Amino acid sequence: MKSELGKIAILGSGETSPNLVSVHRELLDDDAASSNCYMVDSPFGFQENANQLVEKIQDFYKTSLNIKMNLASFRKIEELNSKSFFKTIQLLESASFIFAGPGSPSYASKLWSDNQIQSILLDHLSKGKNALFASAAATTLGENTLPVYEIYKVGKDPFWEKGLNILNAYDLSCSVIPHFNNKEGGNHDTSYSYVGKNRIEKLLKQSYSNILGIDEHTALIISGKEGLFQVKGLGKLTIINKKGVHEFDNGTAENLSILQDLLKPDKKNTENQKEILKNESQDAHYLKQIARLEIEVEKNKLNNERFSKIVEELISLRGKLREEKNYELSDTIRNILESCNLQIEDSGEDIKWSILD
Repeated sequence: MKSELGKIAILGSGETSPNLVSVHRELLDDDAASSNCYMVDSPFGFQENANQLVEKIQDFYKTSLNIKMNLASFRKIEELNSKSFFKTIQLLESASFIFAGPGSPSYASKLWSDNQIQSILLDHLSKGKNALFASAAATTLGENTLPVYEIYKVGKDPFWEKGLNILNAYDLSCSVIPHFNNKEGGNHDTSYSYVGKNRIEKLLKQSYSNILGIDEHTALIISGKEGLFQVKGLGKLTIINKKGVHEFDNGTAENLSILQDLLKPDKKNTENQKEILKNESQDAHYLKQIARLEIEVEKNKLNNERFSKIVEELISLRGKLREEKNYELSDTIRNILESCNLQIEDSGEDIKWSILD
């Protein structure tokens, strides 16, 4: 395992709940981590309320953490290798922190597997940056993805979808099961992320994988740099391997080697992450350039808006000073603006400004 790996938080559920705010805060505890945060909306990209979910998550980060959460959008497989896809790739490459959360595990896995999203998520952590994956997004992190909707809602026989195997970077070989202790079924078993214990046991007999189960409103935080893992929240972390069941309670803080010993990889699954899309078409090259230009235009637009706001605030302050007959200070503000090549035009109650050539 690379010692420079960043922190990854894996949440069983409750990504916007008050009791897990401290987990987000731990991963955003410095200016570098909180400076350029992005969420990926793929897991819920198919939902009719996708825009509302984006707003809900952005509002949570703003209200609870005073963090601006930007959007890197990739909602449909048809967008793959389009201009909007390459724009998302470049935004994620620049991200200081990445968040992905609720939705459909299999939908997210299909959108992220075997393309640049997969390699960027791994590269992000490999550069010592932090990320938080909750619920559906968390399910994609192991060697397999559990297709919850297809099994629980549609009634398909248990099977695995392909996982991103991001946790292999931390020397953990497993499949991640969030909502591990779910009890919403009442008179039927909805543990193991709604699928139930019986169906999981059948699945493991067909195609074995170590299980990393995370209870609802619970987080597993793994730090590559410190070589530690923590369990925070209301529930437990459950590891199931061929030797049995191993549980870690809320408040656990142990050496990562304990998890690595319990989740040893099968030799056949130890291949390195393959490089994605080594060669690109000429069309893809041009689309990347256009996407990069679009990002720069948006940045310039935002900077122009900020610049205009500062100028208007200074002009407003100058007006108040003139009303108070503080002409000396109001003239000082005017001189500052003019020294920046800004021309102030007083015409009655309206004050206009322009940039001199």
